[in-house]
Amino acid sequence: MSLPEDKKPVYDERVNAILRGLAEGKSRDELAAEFGYKNYKSLDIYMRRKNFIWDRVKQTYVPEFSRVDVKSIHSAIASSPKVASVLSFFEKEGADPVVIAKQLGFSDHREMADYMKGKGYEWSTDKKNYVQKIGLIEETGVINRGQTMVVSGEAGTGVEPPMGVSSYDQDAGEVDFTRFLPLLELMERNKEKLFRLILPGPNGAKLPRYMVPGILTSKTIHVPNTLDNLVKEYAKEKNINQRDVFEVALIDFFRRYGYEREIDTLLGER
Repeated sequence: MSLPEDKKPVYDERVNAILRGLAEGKSRDELAAEFGYKNYKSLDIYMRRKNFIWDRVKQTYVPEFSRVDVKSIHSAIASSPKVASVLSFFEKEGADPVVIAKQLGFSDHREMADYMKGKGYEWSTDKKNYVQKIGLIEETGVINRGQTMVVSGEAGTGVEPPMGVSSYDQDAGEVDFTRFLPLLELMERNKEKLFRLILPGPNGAKLPRYMVPGILTSKTIHVPNTLDNLVKEYAKEKNINQRDVFEVALIDFFRRYGYEREIDTLLGER
């Protein structure tokens, strides 16, 4: 999963300044002029030389190459004889999950379902077979990606004020809220991160659940007993297994500290 040196993103002083400028709400054209380029296309060329590409959704530059090779992960999972057997049996007309589970050595169809879930598959009622599933598992009541926040124009009206128009008169001594537009645009571009930080709150927080592609392996690490006790207590209180705790913790860690591109690739989010 290691990237060759010539494909690693280069975070030099200018790259960091460009990324910081975009995070502050500056446009590519503004940054191009600031750094002496003719237009944003010249800025793109510079960033490509540093192994970055423009992400239209995030409205910023992201590393072009990922350390995660999703195709090889899926190939490794699909090559599992037991997974292939389960999928093959269900392709036959009139397939009975109870019978199939017994034929393949499972104690019952529930154990087979748990096995397939661990391999990154979930049951599809439409296809009447297991299908590969990756990414965030949506739950009822959880805000979905892409949900739009609407600000009311007047109290109780539910009308969204037009962008760029302030309802305050600066000449009359009032605040001109148009100066906050770059900040609002920045918040809009990063609303998913904001949702993860502030919703649903500490009291009723639901642990996000992910389907992570790959083959399950055992990993032994040494942690302080205090942290170990917290993991056990949390898992027991929330009625989840400890693996879910570590998966969510690692995904959040990688997103925050430099591997967001890899996590997006792994979970099929780009």
